[in-house]
Amino acid sequence: MPLENGKQVFELNGGQPAPLPLLAFMVGDCDWVAAVDEAGARRVLEEMNGEEPGAYDDWDVELVSDEWLDKPWCDEDDRTKIVGTLREWLTAATEPAYLAGTE
Repeated sequence: MPLENGKQVFELNGGQPAPLPLLAFMVGDCDWVAAVDEAGARRVLEEMNGEEPGAYDDWDVELVSDEWLDKPWCDEDDRTKIVGTLREWLTAATEPAYLAGTE
């Protein structure tokens, strides 16, 4: 069950636990992911890259600022073509996922 501040979070109708919101995190120097917390952000990369749990424990994880969320990203091959923003990709995410990278 989701926890928030050590307590279970429930919907107002008393039904199922309310899902925690996805946030955008920068992991390391060149990867951005959607996750509910820092540990989840590392887990996204571990699963995507087929790594063992804990493989990215030493990597820095930072919550993405509003400025970065709204910064336009351009196409890798055509720098004049805008492909979206982290905020757009985060809004479209329905579960923890990889959003973007620069390598």
